[in-house]
Amino acid sequence: MNIRQLKTMIAVAEQPSLSAAAEAIGLSHSAVSLQIKALEAELEVPLVDRSRRPPVLTDRGHALVERAREMVTLLDEIAALGSEEQLIGSLTVGVVPTAMVHLLPPALAALRRFHPRLAIHIRSGLSGDLAQYVRVGDLDVAVVTDPDRVPEGLKCRVVACEPLFVIASMESLGATAEELITGNPFIWFNRRTWAGQQIERRLTDSGLALRDLMEVDSLEAIEALVRHGLGVSIVPERVGNPFPEDIRKVPFGKPQAIRALALLERSRNPKIKLADALFSQLTDVVEMAKQKS
Repeated sequence: MNIRQLKTMIAVAEQPSLSAAAEAIGLSHSAVSLQIKALEAELEVPLVDRSRRPPVLTDRGHALVERAREMVTLLDEIAALGSEEQLIGSLTVGVVPTAMVHLLPPALAALRRFHPRLAIHIRSGLSGDLAQYVRVGDLDVAVVTDPDRVPEGLKCRVVACEPLFVIASMESLGATAEELITGNPFIWFNRRTWAGQQIERRLTDSGLALRDLMEVDSLEAIEALVRHGLGVSIVPERVGNPFPEDIRKVPFGKPQAIRALALLERSRNPKIKLADALFSQLTDVVEMAKQKS
């Protein structure tokens, strides 16, 4: 048994097929199969159920992957002890789609420039799902909407505060936020997201009557719908991505409401040095965006 085989099993657990696992770690499909068979022969238990299509891990396989992740993390920490300036190891980062374009990429690019031996993996998803992945150790950290209540066993560090605006086309009826919301069809930002749920609670507290039109997952799609006069919405103005000039924006709430983005991690994060480095780069991106605005 060796660390390469254990990393292969982790890739098999994280990818939808053996071919995808092979591609993710830069091996051939046959090499992955041989490594799995070697482990099965050594442990004398089946790790992959090949009767399924695509093959899936057995219960013993899942148990092995859980321990393999702990060993890989420990080895990464040991490797990192040899360098105070250059971070070594791997960091698996979850991110909500709304932070995927303008916030996370420049932060990761800077992190890689400073620490070229650091391997970074990214997974996109909803805040609630990402929080669960962090809690069970499938993710090291995640950039999510700051929750009203931090899940047990986790901690949050706020990265950015994005103001909420009512956005509308130039032809939309109304001047104030309340007039725009009540006088035009309303486009919800996905209420399965933590950000969408926060907006819904604030609207409910306001007591404003809405004419629901649709519910959309993408902020870019909402902006396009609003720009073409199909309704109004309430969305955050994201870091590094101001609204275009052909969209009206009116602050929502008094004082203006915000959507906070936070770095979510386990309370006892075994990769705290890597998380600290990512947090520093994220806050640098936010500060540079403020200076440009």
